[in-house]
This record gives sequence, C-alpha cells and structure tokens, in this order.
Amino acid sequence: MLKPLFGVLSYCYFQVVHLLFWLYNFLFKPRRTIPRPAPDDIEQLLLISASQAADMIRKKELSSYQLIEVYIRRIQAINPLLNVVVQDNFNEALKEAQQVDEWLDTIDSNSDEYKNLASTKPLLGVPFTLKDSMYVQGLVITAGIPALADSPPCEEDAAIVSILREAGAIPLAVTNVPEACLWWQCNNGIYGQTNSPYDLRRGVGGSSGGEGCLIGAAGSVVGIGSDIGGSVRIPAFFNGVFGLKPSSGFIPTSGHIPRATTENRVNMFSIGPLCRYARDLSLMFKIMVGPEISARLQLDRPVPLARTRVFFMKDLDSLITSPIHPDCSRAVKKAVKYFEKKYDLSAYNVDFPIAHHAIDLWMTRMHADNERFADVLANKVNSGMNPLKEMVRYFLGRSKNTFISLATAFVDDHQMKSKDQLDFVNSKRDQLRREVASLLGTDGILVFPGFPRPAYFHNEAVLCPFDFAYTALWSALGLPVVACPMGLNSNGLPVGVQVVGSNGSEALLIAIAQDLEEGFGGWKAPVFG
Repeated sequence: MLKPLFGVLSYCYFQVVHLLFWLYNFLFKPRRTIPRPAPDDIEQLLLISASQAADMIRKKELSSYQLIEVYIRRIQAINPLLNVVVQDNFNEALKEAQQVDEWLDTIDSNSDEYKNLASTKPLLGVPFTLKDSMYVQGLVITAGIPALADSPPCEEDAAIVSILREAGAIPLAVTNVPEACLWWQCNNGIYGQTNSPYDLRRGVGGSSGGEGCLIGAAGSVVGIGSDIGGSVRIPAFFNGVFGLKPSSGFIPTSGHIPRATTENRVNMFSIGPLCRYARDLSLMFKIMVGPEISARLQLDRPVPLARTRVFFMKDLDSLITSPIHPDCSRAVKKAVKYFEKKYDLSAYNVDFPIAHHAIDLWMTRMHADNERFADVLANKVNSGMNPLKEMVRYFLGRSKNTFISLATAFVDDHQMKSKDQLDFVNSKRDQLRREVASLLGTDGILVFPGFPRPAYFHNEAVLCPFDFAYTALWSALGLPVVACPMGLNSNGLPVGVQVVGSNGSEALLIAIAQDLEEGFGGWKAPVFG
C-alpha cells in the first residue's frame, strides 16, 4: 500500500533537485561551451576518423607529425576551459611521429612490409589518449588518489598501452578521473573538476570522464577507458561519443589502478575503447583483443543485421533513481523504430522485475569481498583509515579526499547484509543473468536508456547518487554493452542509448553502433557558443 506513496515522494524529490540545480545555474552561471574546430583545412583533420587517418598516413597523404601537432594545438586551446588533460606526452609524441614519418619515407612501397602495414601496424602514427588509471612509461599515473600524487613516473606501460604501441599508435595525453575511479562524475583532490564541452556548468561522467570529454571535444579521436559500473558508457553518453564495455577477460588489464583483484570485481571489470566514430570501434577492439580472440568472435565476418531480434526496456522504475527524462525515452523509441522500419521487424518491449533492484545487485557484487575501499584511498593495506574522521577533516578543509569517495568508503565499511542475504541477492542476480541470456541468445539485442537524464550540473549527482543503476545493472550481469549517441536534445546536450548483447556478441554490438551512426549521424559538435 505504501509503494504508490513512496513513488510520489521519490518523483517529487528528484524533480525538485533537478529544478533547483537548473534554476541556480540559469540565474547565476551563464552557459559557455568550447569553440568548434575551425573550417580551415588544418583543423578539419580533427574531424577524420582514426581509421581514415591511419590510411592517409600509410599512403603518405598525411604526416603523423602534422596530425599530432593539430591535436596538440586543439588540446592547448580547450584544456583551460575543460580541465581535462592531467599529463601530456606532447614532446615524446612528436618525436615518435617524426620517426614514423621518416621510416615511411625510407620504406619501399613495393615491399611486403609496406603492403602489410594495414594489418601489422593498423594505427601507425595515430594518436590516442587514455584515462589516468593506466600506466604509461615516463608519466605519473594517480587514478585521482591524493596519496599517489607524488608517485614517480611509471617505469613501464600497462598491457593495453603496449598493445596499442605495437599497433603503431602514439600515446598523446592522460585524462582526468574521479578519485579512485569510483564515481560517475569527474573530480578529485589533485587535478580538480572536469567540465563538459557542451556546457561548462555540467559534468562529463565517470570514471573515464576525461576520455569522453576530450574525444567529444575533438581533442582526441580514440581513447581507452575502463568500466566496472558504467565508467566507459556514462562518459560516452554525456559527451556524445561511442563507448564499448566488452565482456570481461578479452582485454588484458595489468597495469591498471586500482586493480580489480577479487573474483566478483574481475568478472564485472573490463577495459574498452571510446571513439568519436563508430567505424573505429571495430578497429580498436580488434587490436585490443588480438588475433586469437578476434577470430573466435568472428570480428571480420559481416553481421546479418536483418536477422537480429530486437528487444527494448523503457526504464528501471526505481524509487532511488531519477525518473527517466523524456529525451532519454525518445532516444530509445527512435532507435527501436529505426530498426523496425529499416529491417521490417517487430521489436518487443520487455521487463525484468529483478532488474529494478540494479543497485543492490551491483553493490553486493562490489562489496561482498573482504577488501576495504578506504585502503585504496590511503594507498596502503590495513591502513586503519577512518572514513568518518576523514569526512570531518574534509568539512574542516583539511582533507584532500573528495566527499563522495569518503562517503563510499564509509558505506563500504558498513555492509549491513548477512551472508544469507548476500547469497539471496547473488542468486537473484544469477537468475536475472540467465533470463537475459536466454532472451537474447546469439542474435538478440536489448535497447536501453543510456542514462536517466542528459549531462548533470556540477555537484547535482551527489543528490541522486544511484542514477548510475542504468549502467551498473549490465555490469552486475557481466554482459557486453555499447553506448551509442543519438544526437543532441533541444538544449544542445548529447543523448543516446545502450545496446546490450550476450557474452561474445561484440561483433553484433559494433555493427549495431555503426548502423545507428548511419541512421542518426553519430557524434555532433557543440552547437552553442
């Protein structure tokens, strides 16, 4: 009997929160955006895909040095507004680019080595960026944790950085993250807050927020993120780019901090690409997983999209998340109607009652293991850190940690569920996973809102912390998901959808992303300012 009452109270609470933040920003903070790339020939290089850039570099129609120089200038122009790049690799990148160009000038264009470059060095001379959680030799990586601020430069690359270097790509910059990469907005006590390129008053998502922001701002064309609860997909949604969370285990994660050391977290965690153009998802993913897994997933085989079975789910209908925004609902409807019309098929509306408890499913999997988040913040095992005392220090202006990270550590220390309760939630999660897997099979997709609302104003997320349930659900189930932009709303903010598949369906998901880009135009530059 109380559920309708709680539903009304929940709706009113979230509507008041969002209204107050909108009103405050409308009255006291004029909207600003970043400048769009200029229409001259040089800046138009910012608007080509990584695939096209690599092809032009191989054909000597474009030098790697010129491309990287253009991106450096773009970053230098927008970073004062966005606060997105925290470590640059500009000098080394230019040196590596010059070496690429000089090598191409000496190689025989009739040789097998040159003819095979597209397969042996598919990203030769192309820059990429990555979040501040993966080791890059010579750079300081902190994961936004103040205890790591004075760390020495890395002595080696993370596994995924080595893989991309082997493919010829050049690391250009490292981008901002929330503290310890465990929040869905981008702020920490070392580098501060990152701003949306579409509205500087708003956040960029997290934890790969800097990556989503820089790619959406045309300051990078491809980047690397990681995802355990939405950390690739939320920034992709907020910044209007593509983001793929693959099935766990396909891409090596060594050299990432914090480490996913427990079995539950390992099964939810994966590294994945963020791309401005959908065609680059295929190229990046094939490089990242390597030839053996590429062959197993049949990534080079054409995907018969006309045979795809399409399902959709409207929302989570949860009391602890914001009501779904009309723009986010419309994005799902538009995607579904597009598939129905193009392929003459019928899409089916589905609902999973267990899914409405997404946060419980995810948090149980995150916190069921005996590992303190407070120790991660302190960068010390058995640190003895007291999150409540540190929170008092925060309010006195004496703590470098963020409020949300301390609150997370406090909740982590006070897991209230008994073993029987944990086992019950885990059994329900496994039941839901079986239900979704049975529904999708090998040729089905589920279209789902990318998030309850478009990009939030700064600090707004603190009052609706569980809105990330929309992405956390699929992480809890360990399923691959691709985030796809669906254009801008009337306020000039990106909207998009998530497309969920069964394990090993990455080829299908990438094909779906390319199809939606064809239908709706993919990434759109900021329209205001």
